[in-house]
Amino acid sequence: MNFGTSTPADTAIAILDRFVESGGTFIDTSNNYNQWHGHGGDSEELLGRWMRERGNRDELFIATKCGARTTVPGDPADAHWEGLSSPAIDDAVKGSLARLGVEQIDLYYAHIDDRSTPLDETVGAFGRLAADGVVDLIGCSNTATWRLDRARQTAAAQGVAQYSVIQQQSSYLWPNPPELQGQRRHGTPHYQHAGVEHFDYLSEHPDMTLVAYQPLLAGSYTRSDRPFEPRYAHPTAYVRYEVLRQAARDLGATPNQVVLAWLLHHNVIPLFGASSLEQLEEALAAAELHLDADLVDQLDNA
Repeated sequence: MNFGTSTPADTAIAILDRFVESGGTFIDTSNNYNQWHGHGGDSEELLGRWMRERGNRDELFIATKCGARTTVPGDPADAHWEGLSSPAIDDAVKGSLARLGVEQIDLYYAHIDDRSTPLDETVGAFGRLAADGVVDLIGCSNTATWRLDRARQTAAAQGVAQYSVIQQQSSYLWPNPPELQGQRRHGTPHYQHAGVEHFDYLSEHPDMTLVAYQPLLAGSYTRSDRPFEPRYAHPTAYVRYEVLRQAARDLGATPNQVVLAWLLHHNVIPLFGASSLEQLEEALAAAELHLDADLVDQLDNA
């Protein structure tokens, strides 16, 4: 998200080089990163320059998003977001293709749920992009389960590609129940967290994949200077956190690594954001961390 802005370009490139050197291929960005501290599209532009310089486009799986880019430069308030009308999607994908310098996007997300636009219009626009080969896979983010299902049913009725990926915030700790009910963005419910219904839906639809953003809760699992947000500071979360910390001690690992390994064990793709090589190295080690059945059971039922 911050590549090219608060994460300087040279640091971002070093992270990307090390990630690929270690065997990494999946890189996620968005057309509005980082409009809060840059002009928006900064991340896509940096990735595009890096891929051209390295000549490695064919080795990578690139995901990006549309719908939440501001239409008023310098003012990223959600009231100005581009939304998910057919013209907005068409304009957005052209911009992302140009900034990334690619001919096809491997995974293209509806970044938000725009309920001011008829769902059949949004679904049809994404379906046309897939049919034309402009994008390969399509997905959605920050979306309630019933809206995901309705979008997939609408796509089936239209005979176009369905969403096959959903990206929600998800981690080892659960937030307070009100957070699972969504927030409102410009009058539209904004369901950031993967809730019980999301996981139930995914268990019944093996063709769907969950990508979990902010899995490490901005460093709160390990950094005393970054306490958990109030939504995670409740008794149940505290008990669960203590089980996580004990598991990390027993494994000789960090709590961050156990969180990432636990998500991977449950077939959730953790979307890790690094701002330093040290953070990246810690995360890479999680891929090699083995959680046996007993430990997984302890973590699941804490």
